[in-house]
Amino acid sequence: MSKFKTCVATLVIAALPALAFAQATPATPKIDKRQTEQQQRIGQGVQSGQLTKREAARLEKGQAKVQRMETRAKADGVVTAKERKQIAHEQNKQSRRIAAEKHDRQRK
Repeated sequence: MSKFKTCVATLVIAALPALAFAQATPATPKIDKRQTEQQQRIGQGVQSGQLTKREAARLEKGQAKVQRMETRAKADGVVTAKERKQIAHEQNKQSRRIAAEKHDRQRK
């Protein structure tokens, strides 16, 4: 029985750093996935000629703003529902901007 307790204690101690890391950086998979998709939309727009370099740079700034919002939200270890809503709202704005710039009939 003593060996069993020692083994369990060892496993618990080994798992603590992983748990601490998981709590230190809250997961935001939906936000991350959407950021990636929007980055791809910008890249595709540049490749197809739908976006000029200046438009792409402006859109990249908007994406960086969303990333900063996410970083600030994660800073305290918890991303609240309010913070998620604010980030989603900003992502919606950026998505509309991407669509508008891609379809404004401007070419390189």
